[in-house]
This record gives sequence, structure tokens and C-alpha cells, in this order.
Amino acid sequence: MNGMPVVNMNGATREALVDARMTAREAVQDAMKALGECSPNGRDYQTAPKGEYEIARAKYTERFAFLDRLANELEDEAIAIQG
Repeated sequence: MNGMPVVNMNGATREALVDARMTAREAVQDAMKALGECSPNGRDYQTAPKGEYEIARAKYTERFAFLDRLANELEDEAIAIQG
């Protein structure tokens, strides 16, 4: 099982299913842009305890990778639904 919807006459149209995923993908991409504004900058950690910048950078990278993975999954689903 892959969790993909099956287009049928009792459900949403193929177009609606694809559009919903692409709209969600755009929202995730907007979140990625906003998250980019939170990217750690070393000068903001000059007086922080040693290692804080590296921790912040790792957390940022993890968050960004999560959103990127989500955006890609949504696009992959939309492509699969299109057939």
C-alpha cells in the first residue's frame, strides 16, 4: 500500500486531487523561504557558548530538509495521480 487516492466517480476529481497537492507544495515552499530568513549567522553567536552556532545550524538544516522532503513528496504524489 502506498496511501495514494484512487480516482473514482464518488470521489474528488483527478484535477482537484492534483491541485490540492500542488497548493500544499506551494505553501511548503513559502515556509521554506520564510525559514531561510531564520538561517543562523555566525555573527549572531559570537558571544554564545562554544558549540551553540553548530547546534543552531544543524537544527536549521534538519528543519529545511524536512520541508524539502515534504514538498518533493507532494509533487511526486501529484505526478502519480496525474497518471
